[in-house]
Order: sequence, then structure tokens, then C-alpha cells
Amino acid sequence: MEIKYILNKDIDKQKWNESINKSFNGLIYSTTDFLDTMATNWDALVMDNYEAVMPLIFRKKIGIYYIYPPAFSQQIGISSINKISDDLIDLFVKSIPTKFKYIEMNLNRTNEVNSEKVIKRNNFTLLLNNNFDFLQNNFSRSANRNIKKAIAENIVIKEDVNFVEIIQLHRQRFNDAVGAKSNDYVNLQLLFTILSKKKMLFTIGAFKDDKLIAGSIYFVYKNRITFIINGNNEMSLKNGASHLLMQQTIHKYCNSNYILDFEGSDFVEFARFYKQYGAEVENYYMLKINNLPFPISLFKK
Repeated sequence: MEIKYILNKDIDKQKWNESINKSFNGLIYSTTDFLDTMATNWDALVMDNYEAVMPLIFRKKIGIYYIYPPAFSQQIGISSINKISDDLIDLFVKSIPTKFKYIEMNLNRTNEVNSEKVIKRNNFTLLLNNNFDFLQNNFSRSANRNIKKAIAENIVIKEDVNFVEIIQLHRQRFNDAVGAKSNDYVNLQLLFTILSKKKMLFTIGAFKDDKLIAGSIYFVYKNRITFIINGNNEMSLKNGASHLLMQQTIHKYCNSNYILDFEGSDFVEFARFYKQYGAEVENYYMLKINNLPFPISLFKK
């Protein structure tokens, strides 16, 4: 078992994507489509013939290399074709080159590390391997009340909505306050263009009087439908449009082997919304290592 640090230019991208696709825990964030589009730079740790891989997404500032989580990513970490042991996780972490003086990396749900350097975080998921009536029975009263309100308001749901319009709604609603910058949205739009051509993107929107008032965008990869971005306006908050959107998405993918991945969250308001549909907590882990020189290290604390 050998783990090598490989520069981006030397990575076999075909073998890389085959490894992520075959891995039992690989998510879309670790594919080259995502990394090449959303990461400033990335190299990798590769075990043997790509049996297990871990991208190292980095930037350089004032001469210091640091690893960071790119915008709109959640779980990356180690993807493996075979089961991951605690020893293997430890070996990968120790194999990160020492040139990276600060590390902030979201590992995935199978990369549990028992260390004070790791922060446990919350994701929410919902198994869709039941019929719709069964799934809807687990909706909260609040969710069902909002769905009925949206129906009474004659909200119309349409699929294949232009993702550019949903991004615009999202930015107007949150005013870029979700940790992403203007350039991140440019990259995200490019990523959506790439994935839509590969049938790996699902978009859905809620309309009132032919006007888009809410919309959601999902990644579709392997057995996961990942809720990546949502946009809505003030009108939608009053008529339950976002709740109807979620209901229709669950209805579309019920009776399947898909997992609806809500992509978060530690934010109470978002977590409350996800729980309304019977979603359950699935933990993942953030690795934080600070080897910055003094006194810069003090600021990152």
C-alpha cells in the first residue's frame, strides 16, 4: 500500500473519475468536473493504482500554501473502492505534504477521525426507497400546511427551469451571504452547464402567474440527489412554494434507490426545514490543522 502526492498535471483524470465512480463513498464533489471548475488549484494523494484518492484543494497567500473547502462543496475527503479503515485515514492525513501550513478540509461521512483536530458536522439525508404516501406520512404538520397553502394559491411546478434564473433568485434572496463570492457563482454556472449536458442536473421551479418565485437545483450522481442551491423571493415565503417544490422532488424520485442529500446543515433554520420531510442526521467531519508560523497562527485560531 503506497500513497503518493501527485501534482494536478500528472493525475490520470480518467482513472481518477473511474475511481470516484466505483468507490463506495465517492461523491460528486470529488469528480474532476467539480474540482476543475470550483477549485482554485488541486493536487491529490493517490493510493496504489487509484484504489483510494483524496484531492488537496489549495491556494497560496503571502507565500503560504493552505488547503480550503471550495464554495458549494460539502464532503470531499478520501474516496475508496474498498472499505476504509481508521489506519488508512490516518495514513492519508499524515501523507499531506508539510508545505500546506493550514488545512481546513471537509472529509466525508466515512472518514471519521478521532482527534481534537476534527469537528463533527451535520448533514441531513432522506432515503427515497419507499412509495410517496409512506414518505409523505413522515412530513411535519408545518410542511403539509405550507404545501396545502401553495396548492390553494395556484402555484405551478415546472421542471427543467433555467438554472441561471434560479441562481439570480438565490443571490437576490441571500445577497451573497452564504460564503460564496461573485467568481464562485460564475464557476457554479459553468459547472451547471457541464453537468446539464451530462444529465447530471435536475432543476425545478415554482411559478405564480407565470413568474418564477422559487427554484431548486440538484446534482444527480450515482445514488444521490444533492440539493445544491435554492432561490426564492418574498412572495414564495408567504405561499409555501419552497415546500411544494420539495414535495414534488420527493414525489419524482420516490420508489428508487436514491438518497436525497440536503447538503447540510449546522444552521438551525435550514436544519429545521430539512427535518420537516423526515430527513435524518448523517455526520461528516471537518479536519482543521494549523501549522502556520507565529504570529500568523494566532489569527487563524
